Amino acid sequence: MDAKPRSVFITGGGTGLGGAVARALAADGWRVALAGRRIDPLQALAHELRDAGHPVETYVLDVRDAAEVEGAISDFSPDALVCSAAILGRGDIWDALTPERFAEVMAINVGGTFNACRAAMRRWRAAGIKGDIVNISSLGGLRGMQRFSGFGAYATSKHAVVGLTEALALEGKPHGIRVNAVAPGTMKTAMLDGLGVEAKTLPDDIAPTVAFLLDRARSAPITGTIVEVHCNDD
Repeated sequence: MDAKPRSVFITGGGTGLGGAVARALAADGWRVALAGRRIDPLQALAHELRDAGHPVETYVLDVRDAAEVEGAISDFSPDALVCSAAILGRGDIWDALTPERFAEVMAINVGGTFNACRAAMRRWRAAGIKGDIVNISSLGGLRGMQRFSGFGAYATSKHAVVGLTEALALEGKPHGIRVNAVAPGTMKTAMLDGLGVEAKTLPDDIAPTVAFLLDRARSAPITGTIVEVHCNDD
């Protein structure tokens, strides 16, 4: 453990995998920033973590707004980043998946990841900080994996997150900045409620993989890697 506590900025940090990662890292002694569009889940998790004695900040923002994201990251000054903000954008191309809906999914899932990575990486390079990033993709964003009908926009966005991760890892490597991604299978989250998709794996089951990738003592050589998590559901 470093003498100075490490700090992590988490987009989509109020719920789901982002929230689970926040709990895991806070328990490991990290200073945590939770970012998202909805204030209620951010505040609820922040109160939970503070009651447990963990330092935490919250930022209500839209990851599509590059200036908002950059301002929050500049204010918090993290040395690690987790990009977990995403929407499903369910709908088939015949009806619900309109051009506007497709663009929204791409803007949040891909554009939001880009905005956060750009803000963090530029800051780290200027300050000489060897930062660490974990982006959240999905098995649905990998070639040859199972797909669910009606999730074309989501799958496309998660493919893009993989490509972005690999490209940014290449750019960050000369500066000691690592960029990896975790691609989990279906998890039991509020986002999947009512979709008829069965899942037993919890976000808490995936959070340790993210924590591992952020821990240089255990994963220092790893960058540009997409860690597939094939959930061990019965």
